[in-house]
Amino acid sequence: MPNALESGMINSASLPTGQRMYYEQMLLDTLRTKSILTPFCVMKEDFKARDTGQLVYTEVLDTEPNWNPGSETQPWLSGAYLDSRSLTIGLEIHNDVIKISEYNELVNFWNNGDLTSLVQGKLGQNMIAHLDHLALNAFLSHPNKQYGGDAVSRAALASGDIFEVDMTETIRLQLEENEVPGVASVNPDDVGAIVCVTTASVIHDIRTAPGTKWIEAQNYAGTTRRFTGEMGSWNGVRFVKTQRNKLRNHGAVAHQTTLTAPTVPGQGAAATVDVVWSVGQSSSTRYIPVTSETGFTVGKYITIHSAPLGTTVLETDGTQETRRIVAVAAGKLTLDKPLLKSHASGDYVTNGVDVHASIFMGGPGVVYGVGERPHPFPLPSPRRPPRAKSNKYSLTERAFYGILKHQ
Repeated sequence: MPNALESGMINSASLPTGQRMYYEQMLLDTLRTKSILTPFCVMKEDFKARDTGQLVYTEVLDTEPNWNPGSETQPWLSGAYLDSRSLTIGLEIHNDVIKISEYNELVNFWNNGDLTSLVQGKLGQNMIAHLDHLALNAFLSHPNKQYGGDAVSRAALASGDIFEVDMTETIRLQLEENEVPGVASVNPDDVGAIVCVTTASVIHDIRTAPGTKWIEAQNYAGTTRRFTGEMGSWNGVRFVKTQRNKLRNHGAVAHQTTLTAPTVPGQGAAATVDVVWSVGQSSSTRYIPVTSETGFTVGKYITIHSAPLGTTVLETDGTQETRRIVAVAAGKLTLDKPLLKSHASGDYVTNGVDVHASIFMGGPGVVYGVGERPHPFPLPSPRRPPRAKSNKYSLTERAFYGILKHQ
């Protein structure tokens, strides 16, 4: 049947407009309160952009003063010239699907307030991770990047190429000399502060460095509004923690192999992980097939990524998944969690150096466009298969069917 609904699709006849607007606002509130990188972006909404596929963001540039003296006999003064700069954002469709049955939706309604818990928990978290990944990719695409040690690229980073806390002063100086808004002080009493979004490991190194200038966030929280995930400051630089900036296996490759067959969602996890966890479904395949298991050992993390994009793990590859190895056998790797995406035969399985990205900014450094706000769309139920001529329903079945029919 063409365009058939996938098995397990959300089964609901409709979602009233009022409910949809309620859940839309709930998604936006979840994004504002729980996301890490998105608050450091400028949001531009233009619902007309749905028709053109492009959104234009414009900034008015500051004027340049003319400090030559004027004349009393000059009747007219030329005005300060205003100009602008703009960027064009090509809109893309980003979406995902959460699937439950009618029965589960009813249980949610009776026990947890309909779809509220689903929207706030799973769907909201999916949107946060999605937009934070897009924001991270935009920040990492900046042309002027510095790498720890003597590395000339991210893929060349070795385990000894670490973040040096003194780099903070150099980066701060560069931001001030380039007059980045939010860093350069306009008045003598202003304190130009910058924010660094980085990982827990980098913050730990700064905290424990000899002679550190680290100040815990709670020591200044009474006078300053804290960012989500803000841990403290070092010499005026405020540090925000997120593990999303930990790019596993994105550095120099240590071991690499390929999948010998396609994998499906639900595959790869051990039946029992860390002695206590029963993981995945009983009917799932408990490993991923690889060309060679040489060099891959229990406890290491691997990333499965798209072969057409090359041998290096790229942050822009939305198909990638990272898992911990819990067992190794000939041509097989068993993981701590099941795969949640499909992967093609020949896709790379990579273990390499983890990269800890540190993003310094003096204000919103990325613009993201919104052509349409996030909407949850429950799709209509598939038609029930025709019943046999016998019309003998049990009382429970008859009552339950009536609920489904008239909800």
